[in-house]
Amino acid sequence: MKQTLSAEEISAEHPDYLRDESRVTAARADALLWPETEADVLAALALARERGWPVTVSAARTGIVAAAVPHSGGMVLALEKMSMLKELVHHAATDTWSLIVEPGALLCGIQESLDNNFYFYASHWPARAQAAVALLKERKLRLFYPPDPTEMSATIGGTVATNASGARTFKYGATRPFVRRLRVVLADGTLLDIPRGKVFARDGVLTIPPELVAVGEPRSYAIPLPTYTMPATKHCAGYYVAPHMDLIDLFIGSEGTLGIITEVEINVLVRTKARLSIMAFFVSEAQALEFVVALRDAIRHGIFDVEALEYFGASALQLLRDRRTPSDKSIPEIPPADAAIFAEFAISDDAMEAAMELLEQYLICHGSSTETAWAGMDDAEIQKMKLVRHAVPETINQMIGERKRALPALHKIATDLAVPDEQLQAMMQCYHDQLDHAGLQYVIFGHIGNNHLHVNILPRDEAELARAKQLYRAFAEKAIALHGTVAAEHGIGKLKCAFLRSMFGDEGIAQMRAVKHALDPAGMLNPGALFG
Repeated sequence: MKQTLSAEEISAEHPDYLRDESRVTAARADALLWPETEADVLAALALARERGWPVTVSAARTGIVAAAVPHSGGMVLALEKMSMLKELVHHAATDTWSLIVEPGALLCGIQESLDNNFYFYASHWPARAQAAVALLKERKLRLFYPPDPTEMSATIGGTVATNASGARTFKYGATRPFVRRLRVVLADGTLLDIPRGKVFARDGVLTIPPELVAVGEPRSYAIPLPTYTMPATKHCAGYYVAPHMDLIDLFIGSEGTLGIITEVEINVLVRTKARLSIMAFFVSEAQALEFVVALRDAIRHGIFDVEALEYFGASALQLLRDRRTPSDKSIPEIPPADAAIFAEFAISDDAMEAAMELLEQYLICHGSSTETAWAGMDDAEIQKMKLVRHAVPETINQMIGERKRALPALHKIATDLAVPDEQLQAMMQCYHDQLDHAGLQYVIFGHIGNNHLHVNILPRDEAELARAKQLYRAFAEKAIALHGTVAAEHGIGKLKCAFLRSMFGDEGIAQMRAVKHALDPAGMLNPGALFG
């Protein structure tokens, strides 16, 4: 196992491991290890216990809440070398499929392998996995991983640790329901092999039975569960809890504070319908929001099957217009509009014509039309529209980067709030009223299907940055008052601990600490995350 135990060498030769996409940078780390096997992880944790080091897990470092930053020094455990896709599994009894992967596998690599029928892996897999690939080809099936987190350069381990989500979360949910099995190393060196559907909470306690211990002395763990209620929204703030919850769900979204993931088995689905992607443009934001409400009602009644529903506000569209140049055709010409909705429909071939006619009626009723929309069915056209979605935050980051050259302390403020369906318009009105009153530059876009919009505030000086931070706190309090969440997809990490306390109160935080103490009494794993 490659390693360095010199803080000076880490700072000089591996400074990227002291920060993540939050751009927060730790002062130092005492050790940096790159395990390649599960045994290496166990050995690394044994060294950390011996030296009294806290442990921070690192991989792609794509998170924006500083969860991968070694806030307390100690050991950084970099899992990117554990990146193999280990096996495709066909479950004959249910005719379903799953994929066993190491935690450092990139989402883009997983999707590429699903698309090419595991061309680079199958010949090295055991006979049962090769038979599964042969069956896949024989039946001419196409598999996909539904959660589709936006950042495809993230690792599967990181997305499980944060219960990551993306555009298709609107239909399929976040990462949690697609995790079939986990192997997790606890702080004391015990390796658990946790299948879904094996262990459930009873009378407010989750008990891990000795038979789930794959490595280490068999013992049981009793975990007292929090009594708070999760919001009825897309949500990833703090430890998951539900009546009779499955043990596996406790580790999903725990942000590296309860254990270190060494293997994941994820469910993958068969693509059975064609995809129709459409970008529809609206004269006003109000019409776009009314279209979303009407479309969601149609979905509930089985009229449409929609996988993704995304929003672009007036300022986001103007960013794209300003970015487009005669020499750069990657962004199509944006029609005159104050809002746009991107939707991805799943439609059977024989229903395509009728679905298009009905969609046109819905658009016309809300001041839009397929005549002005972009639409596509093949992968190239769909990818082009997704590139437009990614161009918005990319352009924002470029703008902030230019401003930082003059004022290094500047950075954008990006919200991660979600509210229930009936509160979408109230939350949107709150954004506009307070931002316009403050005179701040801002861009609104994101996952409107889940009422999860990203408000990016772009300060021009340090006074505006201070106002932007105050507004974010006010927005978080408003989301809580509307029974929403302070973290819909980016987690809490080490930057939003105060928001977590605002949401669950001192008692809720104390209950989360009791969960952590049951599995990590010394507080070795990712200190500073969740609780500050």
